[in-house]
Amino acid sequence: MKSLSLLVGASALIATSAADATFVRWDVVSVGTVAGRDIYQLWGVFDSPSNVMLNVLQHDIVSGTMNAQHTDAYVDDSSVSSGHWNASYTSASTAATSNQYRDSYVTISGKTGAQSQTALDPSFGTGASMSAVPYHAGWYTSNPSAPIVVGATLRMKFMQIALVAGDAGYTAHVGIGYKASTATTTPQWGWGNYTVGVPAPGAVALLGLAGLVSRRRRA
Repeated sequence: MKSLSLLVGASALIATSAADATFVRWDVVSVGTVAGRDIYQLWGVFDSPSNVMLNVLQHDIVSGTMNAQHTDAYVDDSSVSSGHWNASYTSASTAATSNQYRDSYVTISGKTGAQSQTALDPSFGTGASMSAVPYHAGWYTSNPSAPIVVGATLRMKFMQIALVAGDAGYTAHVGIGYKASTATTTPQWGWGNYTVGVPAPGAVALLGLAGLVSRRRRA
């Protein structure tokens, strides 16, 4: 089993958004492999410690397939399509193979269990038991919180995605709503793409070809 330490900066693939005043980008961090699952976390990066998070909105998968795996207190799954996206069903156990480390969930506070303070919007439907976040679905909180410093970066965790080890993954487009500070009621918005998983064989071949062309140009 790979290390579960948060490898900030050693991400899977990082995609930047069209940044506004304080939301900088989405970061995807590869946490490691746990019980046959590759674990990724989606973090929002900000440039002001006074920001408070409100909601994530209009999640849209633009390529690939989000075959998220669930293992939570709601149902101990044995199939791709079972489980719950709400982080309140994800226990805060410290055991290395507990559902906290191998479950897929969404969060606003970055926390799980009773402290998650996260709700799913109606676009998830009544069950919210599925292998992919539905088209244009989102999640929100009634208790906005501020980003924290991880390493040298101001950030907040908004999702954990567990894929079967070696899954080719997907790319999604998603927005975030937040306030500049607790002193204002004016929402701000940020948008961007993020990618998780390993490149498909065709993509790997293209990357190799790009490297070959680059070396020939320098020769």
